[in-house]
Amino acid sequence: MKIEINKLNPHPLNSRIYGYTDCTDLIESIQKTGWIKPILITRNNTIISGHRRVEACKSLEIQEVDFEYAPDDYIKQLELFVGENCYREKTTVQKTREAAIYMEIEKKKAYQRMIHAEAPMESFPQGGESYDPGKARDIVGEKIGMSGRSLDKALKVVEKMDSTYDDTFVKFFNATLNENIDAASKLASKSDDIIKEVYDRTDGDPTKVSGVIRAMAKEGVTDKIHLPSGKFQILLLDLTKWVHMIMLETTIAEICEPDCVLFTWVKPDQLEIGLEICKHWGFRYSSCLVWNRDTDYKLSDFAEICLVTVKGSPKSILENYPAAKEKPSMLKEVINSGYHGWSRVEIFTEEGWRNF
Repeated sequence: MKIEINKLNPHPLNSRIYGYTDCTDLIESIQKTGWIKPILITRNNTIISGHRRVEACKSLEIQEVDFEYAPDDYIKQLELFVGENCYREKTTVQKTREAAIYMEIEKKKAYQRMIHAEAPMESFPQGGESYDPGKARDIVGEKIGMSGRSLDKALKVVEKMDSTYDDTFVKFFNATLNENIDAASKLASKSDDIIKEVYDRTDGDPTKVSGVIRAMAKEGVTDKIHLPSGKFQILLLDLTKWVHMIMLETTIAEICEPDCVLFTWVKPDQLEIGLEICKHWGFRYSSCLVWNRDTDYKLSDFAEICLVTVKGSPKSILENYPAAKEKPSMLKEVINSGYHGWSRVEIFTEEGWRNF
């Protein structure tokens, strides 16, 4: 079967993962052999495999190409999308973005195993296999030829890249990650001010990043943390949008009353770092609140967890409060009811800090 090229749509993940790729070799091959492997598309004409072939055909003014339909199952389409590119020469950034897709596939497969498990919920471990991020990371790392630990670092760098709006810094992170995963990981853990200084000192050369970061550490050039003035009994921190390793290198003791409570929002895969930060600041775990964002699954990690950690001997919230529709108003309602009259501040917000 053939389809007109102008009816095809690129996969929305293709440019995000692979960006621009040179098709010169493919163009030469088509000119020489006249053979084009059929492309793989969905029912709505989205390309699953064959983006480079389509671009080569456009350059050669070929109007139609042979095609096959991919399975309708979304997970299988994702597997084919990344799997069909397994022989392509890729950068570390491209491999890492592929890994993020593989991680999503592993997670969705785990959900399917949970849903379709025949065993009763009481014997869940025998009825289906739950999603283990650490295990999935190692499995995916092996797929792309990277250790699980290196993949974890690379994924955090890509996450930092995607949250950065300065194109110069995005290109700097991209080049550094392709050059050295450890150097890119250290760079991503720094504040924007430090990243800018590293960029200026290296003149954008990724090969110099490690040396410059070491030199700056010896000079005592470190990230600065800005805390509000005063002391507070209630503190609120949201790590779901922003985690910075400087939190493990400083203290907030100067703004804490002897008896105080720290409410910390984390995603399920941030539990470890969230608890580590709280412990580093001298807080001990007391309880947690859960905001379930997923209405389709009874068991899901699509949620946000609010860790309740304490210093001293603050009172506990013992009552049950009516559910609210969204965060953070839900948590603030609970705080206002349970700690009426206590001073409070929200810290490490995008705007800096603010009372609430």
